[in-house]
Amino acid sequence: MYIFRRGPFSYANVTATLALLFAMSGGALAANHYLISSTKQINPSVLKKLKGSTGATGLTGAAGREGPAGREGPAGKEGPLGKEGPAGKEGPQGKEGDIAAMKRWRATVATAAVSEAAATPVVLATVGPFTVTGKCFAATTNTEAATYVSSSEAGAYGDSYEGTLSTPLPAGEEEELGPPASGVTAEHKPSFRGPGDGSWALESANGSVAVDGFANQGVWLQGAGGPACSFSGYLVQE
Repeated sequence: MYIFRRGPFSYANVTATLALLFAMSGGALAANHYLISSTKQINPSVLKKLKGSTGATGLTGAAGREGPAGREGPAGKEGPLGKEGPAGKEGPQGKEGDIAAMKRWRATVATAAVSEAAATPVVLATVGPFTVTGKCFAATTNTEAATYVSSSEAGAYGDSYEGTLSTPLPAGEEEELGPPASGVTAEHKPSFRGPGDGSWALESANGSVAVDGFANQGVWLQGAGGPACSFSGYLVQE
């Protein structure tokens, strides 16, 4: 049987043993730690070579979900009312009108009636109780056009340039306002009577209606083709 005998430790043995342990522990330290802890420990020329080129741009990521809507803020307070501006200046007073109401007329009658009694009155104007009419009729060898007025109210007043109106006017009766226009029928001779001898005035019994008027009448003014009679004029209600 072989018996191992431990010899005495020598300095060489101890040194070799320590070197072996240091080598083994140093390797383990290198495996678990970085020995270079700063870029200052690397040569600048080597450090430049360690920088790589910029990589390609990556794909755009998907859009994120829309966030929830924010809450509506509280309503602002109503501001104070502004001060009322100064009143504008009053405009000038308008002039008083001269005419309360005016009525005009223009009418024709194609064929004359055989007599004044047979003539159908043409209504030319009405105002208050008064009605103005025109008649076209034959009188012997002439054709005549005459203008009349009547009142539906008893006691109304009338006057004319020719003095043909009664005062007061009989209610419901026609009175001629002036001499008619008269022309020879066979010759179709024109005749015209204007306001110079046809102006007139009317007033109601209670004074509520006052009228000034002017009447024109003519026969055969457009010749043989007619119309036989023509009426025109106007009245003013004061």
